[in-house]
Amino acid sequence: MSAARERRLLRRAARGDRRALQCLYDEHSEQLFAVAYRLTESSADARDVLHDVLGDLPDIFRRFDGRRPLGPWLRSVTARFALRHVRSERRRQEAATAWATDEEVVASPESSVLDSIVLERALSSLREKLRTVVVLKDLEGYSHREIAELLEIERVTSEARLYRARQQLRAMLVER
Repeated sequence: MSAARERRLLRRAARGDRRALQCLYDEHSEQLFAVAYRLTESSADARDVLHDVLGDLPDIFRRFDGRRPLGPWLRSVTARFALRHVRSERRRQEAATAWATDEEVVASPESSVLDSIVLERALSSLREKLRTVVVLKDLEGYSHREIAELLEIERVTSEARLYRARQQLRAMLVER
């Protein structure tokens, strides 16, 4: 899509034009789903995140300042939505566990990581904090500064998490 067409669609989408929203969604939805899936580790949760992003697109586009290309900016917005979703799911799970009696079985969220993809398995076994940094840095191309802003951590924390995550991934992948 040309930059001029994208800008026209953005202006229309910010006013709530459904056709423009649909065009922009169609253009970026696969990449947004990939970000959401990697962070939530669930197709169903990734679809929920995408649905939330789609519902907020007019507001999201009104906040877009044009300093960055639209695709990477939308991926960072989707990452924020996905992280918020993961946190709320974790809180729900913790609440369910706290309220469960000895006789009740608390269902854990199912992981729908594709068995045929070794890297996805290795990623899914990382602690959330490590996996999030790996996904944002190595798979989505964010800088440590951007990751620090997005996750509200220090830049050196992002670097340290990436280092630990890569060490753990190497160890897991060598074992196979």
